[in-house]
Amino acid sequence: MKPPVLPKWQLIAVPTVVIALSMIYFARYFVADELIEANSRVQVLEMQLEAVEAQHTAEKERLAIADHEVDIVRRANELLRVSERERQDEIAQLQADLAFYRRLGGANGSQAALAVHHVELQATQSPRVYRILFTLTQNLRWAAVISGRIQLGLDGISDGSAVHLTDAQLLADSAEALTFKFKYFQQLERLITLPEDFQAKRLTVHLKSGSLRTPVEQSMEWSTLFDQSNAEAMENEMSRDSVDD
Repeated sequence: MKPPVLPKWQLIAVPTVVIALSMIYFARYFVADELIEANSRVQVLEMQLEAVEAQHTAEKERLAIADHEVDIVRRANELLRVSERERQDEIAQLQADLAFYRRLGGANGSQAALAVHHVELQATQSPRVYRILFTLTQNLRWAAVISGRIQLGLDGISDGSAVHLTDAQLLADSAEALTFKFKYFQQLERLITLPEDFQAKRLTVHLKSGSLRTPVEQSMEWSTLFDQSNAEAMENEMSRDSVDD
């Protein structure tokens, strides 16, 4: 007896169905497992990414807080320096005032009728022109008007040689002579001009009066006569400008 002969389309369809069922089985039991594992890995990576982002945010906040703390400490230190400088300036001013009134009253032991209490130099916009300020005092025990003339002498170096300058070279040709007249104290100021390439070293002030037997003379180093508070303010301003630039 011969086996039954299947139609041609069945001979093609049966293997195709078998192959399709095999692929479905493979996809269900193998590919699905791979997808599940890949999905698990993605979830783990997403959790790790969230943790890193949270750590990064926390680090940024910590750095921001640290920057604020540094800024606060810097400002506090600056305020302390300003306060300390102001206190030092105030103490120096009080000491200067005390010395001034002691000089007037003769409490400092000096019996001189006339004295140069203070000399100060101030720079101007011209590098060779300076404003010079004098404070002259007289002992209260003399209690009389005193008058006279101030003469200046400035020693320095020019072209490698020692040079001595006088009023005629320091003051402008049209400037009046430096004179004084007072009973207790007097403040004077005048502009002086230095020659080109002149390095000032030492200033000498002469006070001449018909009321005195001998002139009063006082010498001081040029560099010590500049107002220190103004110099520090100028330096601080230049530092801030350089930082801003």
